[in-house]
Formats: sequence, C-alpha cells, structure tokens
Amino acid sequence: MKHTPGLRTIILTLLLIVTLLFSICKEQPAAVWDEHLVPPICVRQAFNPRNNRQRWLRRWAKRQRQRPQARRARRRHRRSVSSQCLSAHRTSSVTATGSGQGAVPSAARRRSRKAPRVLPQAGGEADPLSELRQKRGLVDLTPERELWAMLIKVRWPQGAVCPYCGERDPRYVQWLDEDYRHGLGRWRCRVCTEAGDPGEGGTFTPLTGTLLEGMRFDIRTLWFMAEMFADGKASVETSEEARVHRHTSDRLFRLFRAAIYQTRPTEPIALGPEDVAEFDEVYITAGLKGGAGGLTLEREARQRGLKRRGRGDWDSDRLPVFGLLCRGGQVRLFVLRNVQTDTIRPIVEQMVKRGAWVYTDSYCIYHFLSEAGYQHQTVNHGAGEYALDLDGDGQCEVHCNTMECTWSWLRQMVRTYRGISKVYLPLYVVQFEFFYNRRHQNRWNRTLDVLQAVFQVDATSAADLRTRVQTARFAEVCPVAG
Repeated sequence: MKHTPGLRTIILTLLLIVTLLFSICKEQPAAVWDEHLVPPICVRQAFNPRNNRQRWLRRWAKRQRQRPQARRARRRHRRSVSSQCLSAHRTSSVTATGSGQGAVPSAARRRSRKAPRVLPQAGGEADPLSELRQKRGLVDLTPERELWAMLIKVRWPQGAVCPYCGERDPRYVQWLDEDYRHGLGRWRCRVCTEAGDPGEGGTFTPLTGTLLEGMRFDIRTLWFMAEMFADGKASVETSEEARVHRHTSDRLFRLFRAAIYQTRPTEPIALGPEDVAEFDEVYITAGLKGGAGGLTLEREARQRGLKRRGRGDWDSDRLPVFGLLCRGGQVRLFVLRNVQTDTIRPIVEQMVKRGAWVYTDSYCIYHFLSEAGYQHQTVNHGAGEYALDLDGDGQCEVHCNTMECTWSWLRQMVRTYRGISKVYLPLYVVQFEFFYNRRHQNRWNRTLDVLQAVFQVDATSAADLRTRVQTARFAEVCPVAG
C-alpha cells in the first residue's frame, strides 16, 4: 500500500506534537498531596536591626584599633570632662525630680580603683568590719611618725651622719625640722655649710643620697611593698595590694634587686678542711622578653612547650646557674654564659679556700679540683650513684643532694614571675640567694635586711641606678659571667 504525501505529513506532525507534550510534562514538578510539606522559599532579609548593629560595632571597634592612640594627658582631660558632664546631668535630674535628699554624688557612687571591694554579708546585713577591711594591714594602723622613726633607725643605727662629708658628731650635725614630711625630719651639717654649701644650705634628710631619694609615695606604702618583696611576691600582685601603679612597684622592686646585687658578700664560704662544700649546676630557660637590655631577637620564635635536653648556654636560651653551698653555712649562685672549667675556676678559687672538702657529681669540669689543692670526692649519677659512705660509719656523707634541693626552691621562685628575661636573670638569682641565706628568719627581719641593703649603696651608685632603672642600660648592672 502506498502512502500518500498528505498522510505522511499528518503522521509526522502527530509524532512531533506527542514529543513536545512529553517533554513539557517531564519538566513540570510532580504533584504534592499536601501544600504544608513544601519547604518555604529562603529569602535574605534586607533589614535586620540586630545584625546590622553588631556589624556596625565590629567595624567601629576595628577603626578604633587602627587609629593612633591619643596622648595620656588628652585622654585624662576627656575623662574628666565627661565625668563632670555626667555629674552635672545627674545633679540637675535629681534637683528637677525633687529627690535630692537621698542622692549620692557621682564621684562617691563610682567605686575607686584603689579601694578594695567589700562584699555584703549573708542576709543583707552591714559588715561591722568595713572600716578595717579598707586597710592594708597593720602598716595602716601604725602612726606615720613611728614608721619614719623605724626607717631612720635602719638608715642611721648609730645616729645621724652627713651624706656629703661623713660627719657624725652631734655638735656639728643639727636636727632642724622634726615635722618635715610628717616625721622624716631634716638635718643640717655645719661643716658643709661653712665649707661651701654642697646641699640646700648644708641640709639633708635620711633619704638624701640613697636609692629612695625623691620617692613620691608615702611611708606606709614603702613599708608595705618592702614586706611584700621580702615575702617573695611579684610586682603585679604587690601593686594590687598596695594600691599603686604597676610601674611604681616594678621600679621599686628593681631597685631592691640591684641593691642586693651590689651589696652581696664576696668573702669565701668555706675556709678550710673543717668545711664541706657542694658544687652543682642547673639550667634555667630564659629568653629575651620585649626590649630587655636593648637586645634584639635574632632567632625564630621558640616553640611553646619545647623541651630542650643537654647542656645549655647563652645562645640556646637555657642559662646555666652555678651553685656553691657550704654545709651549715651559706650559698652562692652565679649565672654563666657557658659551663666550662675556665668559667667556674675563678669563682671556685674565690669562694672556697684550698684544703676544704668538695663534693660534686662526675661532670668533667670539676676534674681540676684535686690538682688545685681541694679534697675532691664525686658521685656518679649516670650509674645510679647518689651518695657514698667512705669511712664505713653508716652515714653517706659524699653527696650533693643539698645543692640539688636548693634548685627545686629556685625553680619554684622563678615560676612566680611567669617568665624572666635572661638579661635580668642574675638579679632574680641573687634575690633568691639573699632570701635563701635568711630562710630561718621571719618576714619582718628579712624586710629590715632588704632596707639595710638599700641604704648600703653609696651615693654615686644610687644616682646611677635611679637613672638606669627605666632604661635598657639597667642590664649593665648585672652582667652575665663567662
């Protein structure tokens, strides 16, 4: 059967229509039996007050961080102006509402930065000891004149002495004003006055020519911070307790450490065969912090928690501390750049006389002791040997455990300061040595010894220390040996 052209056209047209209908039906979504199952269309809101405010605050804080900081005087002026405006606004509002009797000034309403916060008792009752809790201890309960009298006694145990010429005769050193600074007093030296007035009319105070000359805080704060220093507290904690700025306590603590460093004893600790000395070394991790000593960091940042092994030196940021201890006596500690025989030999010959018994470990740097005239005995820690009994009496007298026990106390003191720069590590080591030799004394006696060391620094060194204390040149006070 022959297909006509008209029938072929009709068939092709029908096939094309069916194909188009099938494609259209395939693109349409399937029917849903419930409209609530269809998820809502997510449309981003153009206006969201909460998110917009948070975004604006983040941008404003970023701009404030990028802006250069205003000068301290300018910031102080802004705070004073804003506080005055706020107090005036509160006063006017209280007056307008007619409730001015029970109003509290804005300055008294704000809690002072220096005053401690007193928590209320349980039940809302007033604390009967609120006035005493505002004090800092017995120092605030002691009369100011008595505190000055005790400081003058520490300064001049045998009577007033002229700091210019050293005259101590009461006939020539006159007491002018006993009420100066509420008990500090003022003296005049007739010898200096007639010789040409080296001071202010030949007058002076107990603080003239000392590290405490020109101090701006009161005598109570001085005694309180000296006691905190003798108790081993850090400068940050002391500033909070004494209610002074941290830089004030840090500067005073630096002067205390420098005074202890310069007045440390240099006489031998072991004098003969009747004395027994122990030598040992320890390694303290101390790098460069900030711009201490004016030195720049010429290495990559040290990995946090990195454990270093082996012997340390100045370049590895593990400074060796060499210790000499006399049993029943005192201890001497020295921070070194390296641990070598040439480095420790001058220290040993100065601190221990020849003929004394010396006990060490088997480290090779101590092999010169027998040749130098010392009675040297060693214990081999590598072989598990920590004590020896030479005379057979049942007591192991050959050991250096006393010196090793001292290192545990030193590490505990170092942890108090949360990291020490290796430039200033000798100051902290000498501070530990100072208090370790006075470990059997109470805090009051240690405080007196600290102040006595402060007053023992001569006038020339005191003026130099006061100049260097806030600069990088302060590192020259405590050079590292080796």
